[in-house]
Amino acid sequence: MLARRRPLHHGMVLTVLGALLAGLLVALAGIYNVAASSRHFAFTDRLLKLVLNRSIATYSLGIEPLPMDRPGMVELGARHFAAGCQPCHAGPGKAQNPIAAGMYPAAPALGDNVGHWNDAELFWIVRHGLKFTGMPQWPGDGRDDEIWPVVAFMRQLPDMPAARYKALTGTEGSGFSFEGGAATLALCANCHGDARRPPVSDLAPPLQGQNRDYLVRAMAEYAADQRQSGMMEPVAVALSPETIRELAGTYAAMSPIAAPSPDRGNEATGEVIARRGLREQNVGACLSCHDGGRSMQFPRLDGMSQPYMAQQLRLFRDGVRGGTPHAEMMRSVAARLTDRQIDDVTAWLAGRSTSGPQGAP
Repeated sequence: MLARRRPLHHGMVLTVLGALLAGLLVALAGIYNVAASSRHFAFTDRLLKLVLNRSIATYSLGIEPLPMDRPGMVELGARHFAAGCQPCHAGPGKAQNPIAAGMYPAAPALGDNVGHWNDAELFWIVRHGLKFTGMPQWPGDGRDDEIWPVVAFMRQLPDMPAARYKALTGTEGSGFSFEGGAATLALCANCHGDARRPPVSDLAPPLQGQNRDYLVRAMAEYAADQRQSGMMEPVAVALSPETIRELAGTYAAMSPIAAPSPDRGNEATGEVIARRGLREQNVGACLSCHDGGRSMQFPRLDGMSQPYMAQQLRLFRDGVRGGTPHAEMMRSVAARLTDRQIDDVTAWLAGRSTSGPQGAP
């Protein structure tokens, strides 16, 4: 019986080795056409799609989606989508860029395909990208908070009318410029607002009345990949230093806006942290640096929302914002604060008057 099995076993081994050798010869001979104008064999196409689907399902396990219905999520995600995703994936009433249409595989129109994935899978795709498809990873390392608004918006895409898409994205999707002037200001105002309107979401910081030197420094850190943001890094790289100074001066000359009302935290406790600090935790008073007039290198906090400030403190604490002298100062402070203390101090900072500096301790 054993003697009968040996020829069969040897035959299987030789068959496998022969197939591997044939595949190697095809690869070395350059027979397989890798041109985007040439489609895969049907078997190859099905196999690649199977591998892609199973990989996304496996690696997205354990991701806990954030609530998709909080105010401002869809609106902010729409602005991100229009700037970064629309050229390849099109949108309601917006045609796909011809260059993107010529890729193989072509980027899908998401309105027809978003229903194939759950929230965790969509997040994973946007966060990590897909090999051999032209889909890049999210540029801002560690900025998962920027991706969930995009997921929230994509959930709205199926059957979305063109008028609704235009209203959410706040733009025709073209006409922006990186050369300065009103067109470049419109690019910034699409998310951050301007002298006439607040930011599109309380997850985006207001720039109105912000210190000019701080804005210039922040953009330099984005451009140098020292501060992470999947939205701001590409913009900062595209803008010249002269245009950045022009935009920073324009925003600095605007009047600060009122912050949205805080939705959690004890403002009384937060005022103690902001004005006096926490000596037992070696935490200095926030207003010793951020009163608006101490240094033009420190940001004013007037008009900033509680969700935005709390998120930034947690990014500092988790090491996502770090690597520069100013960031390291904030990281050491945030690391000594509890989640409750972060909520308390940002509640008071968001709830105070924005008429001007509140006075340092």
